Amino acid sequence: MGTKPISASQVNQQDQMAQAANNKRPMTGQQMMKKSVQLINQAAGASKNVNFLSVASLDALMLAIMSERAEILEETLREQVQEVRKKNDKLKESNQILAKARAAKSGSKESVKTQMPEEVKQFFLNNDIAWEKNGGKIDPNKTYKLNSAQWDLAIENMKGFTESLTSTSQLDMTKLQSTSGKFNQTFEMMSQFVAKYYRTADNLIRNI
Repeated sequence: MGTKPISASQVNQQDQMAQAANNKRPMTGQQMMKKSVQLINQAAGASKNVNFLSVASLDALMLAIMSERAEILEETLREQVQEVRKKNDKLKESNQILAKARAAKSGSKESVKTQMPEEVKQFFLNNDIAWEKNGGKIDPNKTYKLNSAQWDLAIENMKGFTESLTSTSQLDMTKLQSTSGKFNQTFEMMSQFVAKYYRTADNLIRNI
């Protein structure tokens, strides 16, 4: 009995584990192409030393390629969804901290300073945001008291950070929608291909 062929995703997972264990360098373009051929060979049930075009039927080859593409797009989709969620969480946190900074500023005047809340201080520190006009950054070992003008500048810097975050978040959403569209298109193509294949096989059986 021949060895049961393994799926392309299984081969890919095994290679990734081996690469991580051996701490190998990223594959070159030629190596990636060779690996792609090996993946399709495995998915089609062909030997690594045999050209898959001479072994696999056109139907099997097309299905293997579409299946591999769908798996790659699905993994990319998961990563992009996680990235969008992280950006949205950061944006939500940024808006909350901005509100706290404005509340702290409300009691200040040109000659009266109010203390920067610890949460605001930590947010400035974690996100490398300047709080003063000369680009000064937060020292975690210091306590900060700001007058109204200093608060205005710190808040303006925070608004700039928030706007930048919003911009990149919108770009991530555009990429996510594009990947989602490609995944849905590939999945639909696979579904139509399989349905057509079984309709053809059913017609052949009926005519026997």
